[in-house]
Amino acid sequence: MDGQICFCGRVEKINCSWTTSNPGRRFIGCEHYGKPGACGYFMWVDTSMCDRARVVIPGLLRSIRRLEAQVRREKEMQMYLVVALITSWILWTCGGLS
Repeated sequence: MDGQICFCGRVEKINCSWTTSNPGRRFIGCEHYGKPGACGYFMWVDTSMCDRARVVIPGLLRSIRRLEAQVRREKEMQMYLVVALITSWILWTCGGLS
């Protein structure tokens, strides 16, 4: 499927939709699709998702985003604690906390 040519004459690549109605569904389309003057070339590569997949996949994506945000917060806290530990160690060794 890669290498399809749209009506504009451009070679298109397979993309992936992450909309709620078509999560993870692959398609080929003009790179200017939806913009003024675009040729309007669009074709689904995959068959449509079943109703259950349309509910489950977006829920899984929300869970992944929530967990990734939690990991970012944990890493920030870890960095803060490392800086605090190093700062307290420097102050202690310089006699600032005696």
